[in-house]
Amino acid sequence: ITSPYTDPGTIASILVARALPVLADLDRQSYQLDPADVERRITENTKAIMPVHMMGQPCHMERFMEIAKKHNLKVIEDACQAHLSEYQGKLLGTIGDFGCFSFQSSKTIACGEGGGIIGNDEELMDKCYTVHNHGTSRRGRTEVAGPKYRMNEFEAAVLLGQLAGAQERFKRRNENAAHLTSRLKDVPGIVPQKLYKGTKSGSFYLYATTYRKEYYNGADRSKFLKALSAEGVSLSPYIRQGLHKEPWIEHILNSKVYRKMFSEKRLKSYRDQIPCPNCDKVCQEMAMIWASGPLLGTKEDMDDIANAIIKVYENRDKLHLI
Repeated sequence: ITSPYTDPGTIASILVARALPVLADLDRQSYQLDPADVERRITENTKAIMPVHMMGQPCHMERFMEIAKKHNLKVIEDACQAHLSEYQGKLLGTIGDFGCFSFQSSKTIACGEGGGIIGNDEELMDKCYTVHNHGTSRRGRTEVAGPKYRMNEFEAAVLLGQLAGAQERFKRRNENAAHLTSRLKDVPGIVPQKLYKGTKSGSFYLYATTYRKEYYNGADRSKFLKALSAEGVSLSPYIRQGLHKEPWIEHILNSKVYRKMFSEKRLKSYRDQIPCPNCDKVCQEMAMIWASGPLLGTKEDMDDIANAIIKVYENRDKLHLI
């Protein structure tokens, strides 16, 4: 069970394992997977929960670990956006059974492409190594058919170089995000992403807010974003449509492989459970800053962003002219 509000890579890992990615709905205020909806979708077929730490901020991991223990499930943290983020005294990726990280070029620690997995179960970690290494285990035996996902030495060198100063950059993003939130918290119609209790710090891969158009005379989000762009501030919607509305679903459910693996009744039930209305609303309302760059600026830069948003609000009567 995972989130529909994420990169396709999240569900791709489930699909290549020939499993069904069950998509649960979101908490509209945090943009994170809703623990209550996850538990509602658990069946006897469920094997794992995959919380996605969106924008680099923690999911409600305390609740997910309780649910996993209750139903005897594995927890695989998609921490691809959440390098160094901390929840209840633990780094994200170290709370569940596995933690998965991305080093793709836009991430806060990056080397162009690639990623990493961490975990405490040596047997399962050895399986991960085997799969990424042409099916050859650490013991040097080719045990299964596997692809080659090994990072090359050049990328590794770039990545090691990224580690220098990573903590300093992380601290600055958190300080600037806190300052920006303090400036925006009283701006009508702009609601910064909710952080769960126990969140000590987030990577702020993205700085996200909810845009409520009823405070802007009903102006579409696109008009709001164009007005900000005219003030020199770039925000964007990020994910425009949840994965539950993408064509992969029909492609998979109509494939010969899945029709052989799962009964017609199971596939019909899967289709019926697809709707995620909270995710739909988040896709319509969210506006974000690619924070890994802008949040490395100064407090004055954060003030410029806040002042631009305030200016657009004060001139909301003119948004219809855009």
